[in-house]
Amino acid sequence: MKLTIAGEALLRRGRRFVQTAGLIFYGLAAQGLLTAGVGVYLYFDGESRGDLLLPATGAILAVCYAFVGYQLRRHRLWARNFGFAFAGISLFAFPVGTILGAVIALCLDRGNRAGIFPRQRRPIPAVAVPATEESAPRPLEPGLALPSEQAG
Repeated sequence: MKLTIAGEALLRRGRRFVQTAGLIFYGLAAQGLLTAGVGVYLYFDGESRGDLLLPATGAILAVCYAFVGYQLRRHRLWARNFGFAFAGISLFAFPVGTILGAVIALCLDRGNRAGIFPRQRRPIPAVAVPATEESAPRPLEPGLALPSEQAG
């Protein structure tokens, strides 16, 4: 009985960690929108085409971060992998990126160890399906004979 309660507590804690990582990605999406807003302000202030790169990049990053945060909170395996990759890259952006990257990696690791994310491989079905004659591999029969065999 205690093992079941401990297992449920571990799952609950793992879900909380993964949801925290998802909320961090929502915060990064808000930062991307803020960056896009600054870029739009710079564009209207200077009216240079080169200034459109900042709001476009900020908006694209905001959408991507929000999507990953949403999918992390739904325990998608690819979102976990993206989160780990982002955390690894963020560790080099000292000091804020290092802190965010470490927190994201820790949260995703704790959720992964708790078994929140699905397994990468699907289980093999228990009942084996017999192979038919059409699907069985044919033996390799070369179509050409060597010249020494033809003379024989």
